[in-house]
Amino acid sequence: MADYLFVPQSVLDKWSEQGRIQVDGNVLTILGEGKDFALTSAVRFMKMEAGDDIAGLLQKVKTTDALKQMGAEHYMESVILGEVAYQVQQGFLADANALRRAAAASAPPVPKAAPAATKPEPGSAAQTAAQAAATKAEEKKSGEQDMLAQFLLDNLQ
Repeated sequence: MADYLFVPQSVLDKWSEQGRIQVDGNVLTILGEGKDFALTSAVRFMKMEAGDDIAGLLQKVKTTDALKQMGAEHYMESVILGEVAYQVQQGFLADANALRRAAAASAPPVPKAAPAATKPEPGSAAQTAAQAAATKAEEKKSGEQDMLAQFLLDNLQ
C-alpha cells in the first residue's frame, strides 16, 4: 500500500457537503472514524492540451511544490511546462504517516527501561516479544493506510 493517496478536490467537496469529512487547514478528518490525515496540495496530469509529453507526466501526480521546482506554471486545471500544456485534476495527497510522526515528535519522551545486561538470544522470549511488537506496529500503520484507501474506494463516485 502506498504512503500517499491522491484525492481529487471535487471528491473532498462532495464528502464535506455530505458531512463525511472535515478539512481544517491541511488536515482531513474522517468524521465517522475520527482519523486524521495530512493533506498536500497536488495535481494529477490527465491529458495533453498542446505539445508532446516529453517529461512523462501523463497520469502522474505531482505536488504543487514539485511543480514550482520543475519551473511549471499551474493555474486552475492547467499546467504549462515549457512549450507543453497539460489538463490537470486538482486535489491532494493524503499522508497518513505524517500526522503520526508529528504526534510522536511532540509527545513527551517515554522513560527508557534499564538497559539489558545482554542482547537477547536469537529465538528467546525477549527477541520474540520485540519482533511481535514491531509486527504489531507495522500492521497498525498498514491498517490505517488500508482504512483510508478503503474509505476512498467506497466513496469515490
